[in-house]
Amino acid sequence: MKRFTLAYVVPTVALLAWFALPLARGERTLVLRDVLNSHLNLKTSQAEAMREGSIPLVDIYRAGGQPLAGNPNAVPFYPDNLLYLVASPLWSLNAHFWLHLLLAPFAFYWMARAFGLGREGAWAGAVAWTFSGFFLSHLNFYNLVAGVAWAPAFVAASLRLGRGHDGERGKRWMPAAIAVLWALLLVAGDPLMALLTLGLGGTAFLFRGGRPRFSTCLLFAAALIVGSLLAAPQLVEFRRILPLSFRGYQGYTAEVATYASWDPRQIIEWLVPLFFGRPDRLGAGGFWGHRYFTDVVPYYWSLYPGLLTLAFVAASGRPRGRMSFGGWWAWGWIATGIFLALGRFNLLIAWIFDLGKGSFRYPVKFWLPIAVGAALLAGIGYERWLARSTASSENGRGFRIALALLALFFVSVWIYLAFFPAASETWVAWIVGKRPKGFVANERLRWMGLCLFSWLALAVVALVLRLTRKRAALGGAILLALHAGLQLFFLDPLVPTDKVAPYVAKPKALDFVPQGSRVVNGSFLNLFHKTKIEQGDFPEPNVRWLERRAFAELYPFTGPQHRLSYELNVSPEGLDSFLTRMAHGAIKASKDPERIRLLASWAVDRLLIDRAIHPSAESQVNLLAELPSFGRTLYIYSIRDTAPRAFLAQRTIEAPHMNAGLRVMLDPEFDPRSDAMIATQGDDSAATPSAPLTATAARPVPQPLGGGSVRVLADERERFAAEVESVGPGFLVVQRASLPIYKATIDGKPANLEVANLHRLGLRIPAGAHAVEISTDRTPLVHASWATALGLGLLPLLVGIAGLRRERQSPPNPPQDVEEIQ
Repeated sequence: MKRFTLAYVVPTVALLAWFALPLARGERTLVLRDVLNSHLNLKTSQAEAMREGSIPLVDIYRAGGQPLAGNPNAVPFYPDNLLYLVASPLWSLNAHFWLHLLLAPFAFYWMARAFGLGREGAWAGAVAWTFSGFFLSHLNFYNLVAGVAWAPAFVAASLRLGRGHDGERGKRWMPAAIAVLWALLLVAGDPLMALLTLGLGGTAFLFRGGRPRFSTCLLFAAALIVGSLLAAPQLVEFRRILPLSFRGYQGYTAEVATYASWDPRQIIEWLVPLFFGRPDRLGAGGFWGHRYFTDVVPYYWSLYPGLLTLAFVAASGRPRGRMSFGGWWAWGWIATGIFLALGRFNLLIAWIFDLGKGSFRYPVKFWLPIAVGAALLAGIGYERWLARSTASSENGRGFRIALALLALFFVSVWIYLAFFPAASETWVAWIVGKRPKGFVANERLRWMGLCLFSWLALAVVALVLRLTRKRAALGGAILLALHAGLQLFFLDPLVPTDKVAPYVAKPKALDFVPQGSRVVNGSFLNLFHKTKIEQGDFPEPNVRWLERRAFAELYPFTGPQHRLSYELNVSPEGLDSFLTRMAHGAIKASKDPERIRLLASWAVDRLLIDRAIHPSAESQVNLLAELPSFGRTLYIYSIRDTAPRAFLAQRTIEAPHMNAGLRVMLDPEFDPRSDAMIATQGDDSAATPSAPLTATAARPVPQPLGGGSVRVLADERERFAAEVESVGPGFLVVQRASLPIYKATIDGKPANLEVANLHRLGLRIPAGAHAVEISTDRTPLVHASWATALGLGLLPLLVGIAGLRRERQSPPNPPQDVEEIQ
């Protein structure tokens, strides 16, 4: 065991630690994609609330206050959130990634051992899994990495519970392990990944070692129920926000839901890493392959498994012997995963993605079972290759043939690219599409380099095999360490990092945006115009400069860091309020004067944008600053005549749907400081900004009110309290996003909240002086917490029941299938 640990485990862990050390020391941060753009702001907001002593239901810094606890994408209930109590949000955010990266090989090793692989083969599978392009791509997704890291462990626990040897040592703990792992999967951030993992574990449980006993099936089901109880706060809060979220109310079309379908043309990237360009580069060498990825940026930047993984999969051969079940299980899930991952390219299943308003999005997520299956086959192939010294020479044939074919492929392509430049550039241009000639030439050179380095890697593999032909165990350990190092070398662009300092420094723009401001950044999500943040002058063509620019220009995801509330910065997963999402669309569909009018009615007092405001809207704003920024200019405006953050309306105008309400608010007679548009029940068919505005519709009749005074007593994260004095029956507008989790009282008695000004909270007030309070309803969360406590109490019961079953059952029959791997 000691020799195995030193030869196999230590090199892998050392490489992972080498990668994680700068992050763990707080010197650097991951920067690509969702790391800083989607999740840092969510976790910063949550960290602030946790330090104040509560689990936040609302992110007050985003879009008028959007769901946080109910949004799985925010990962609000995962155990490592405790790190935010003792460390900075940026360090804790990065820790979530590197901790699960270190966990990944051990989880897979446990699964491979549960399938029956020996130590060496199991660790080979673990290395293939952890260093695959699929897994490393998850270092861009805070809400996916934990679920993917735990998935093999859930399969392992399910296997050990379901296998035929009921007296196996340690099995009494498996039901509790399944419950805890299932809970972790549910709170890890992505329900689809949890369901996929359940499918992987469920099939392993049901079919390993024959059909399990009925009592064992009941125990498995009980473990899932207990795990669901442990995750009850996440499930309950998600259920509360879903119906009135964008995804629950309107959802996505099949076309949108099938973005990131796996295009079979992407298969070339299995052989040539990052064939379609590097995600960490701008310009030459950067990603160009949108048309091969359903015309969007890839969901996973790379699915490159590695050359040795491909060779060992080839060496696994036909499933047989004691790994027969594991082999068939892996191949079955690989086939199923490809069938589903094809998405829109598979006419047999494309219709599925139109169900449930696009509940199943991004078909390439179904790559999880493919990656798990391929890594398990790699472990099987490695063990069969390793056994060649004591068995027939045929065991290494598949491995050697695969290496030879790969070497032939890379040499042939390199020769073509190097010695036939004119013809090869024509070929490259055909693949790349319409690009400048210099770009095409650079891409040809980049492919030459990738082919050359891949061939050299295979040459080193051949040398290792030659030098260790009489010491297969040593040679195998070297090969695995070499594979891990090569994967980090080839796939380094998947995980670019940057120094922490630029992301915690105070931007110059803050001098003109005081703390507590309500801000809109018109450049974010193309809100005011189509813009590309990469269009600028940067010291080097590296993606980290895009992040530095975004932080310097106060993009919305910097809001919690500077205590700034950003309006209309909706998140991509569709779990924000449907009304806010539509308000965002209304801004995009309007022109500058109308946009400023709408922002004023929502109490926005600062506008940042990378272009000057249109002259027709200049009278509505004051220019505060023009700041140079990476060869461009950042314009900072204050908005005139903005609505108060809470006011009693002097007039109300009712509208039956959002388009009618939008017409009301854009009417020159609508005063954003004192008027309120009230949504009434009507035709929802026009409830999207994309529907045409009907100019001939009858103008609603305003209802005059007496107005009154509002004295705000508390304007906190999840509570608003005020003393109001209304001259006659009145209507109170509070500048918070309308969410179903809010409740209101007037003089301590429940009152009904309404929708005002498209997506704000409104409340009808009786004449006279009253005490008003609006707060989130935390009762369901409290009840869910009791369910979690019940789940914790049931864990020992699961262990006890499993232990009693083990004592009562007769000794297990010897396994029927004991054929060694050949």
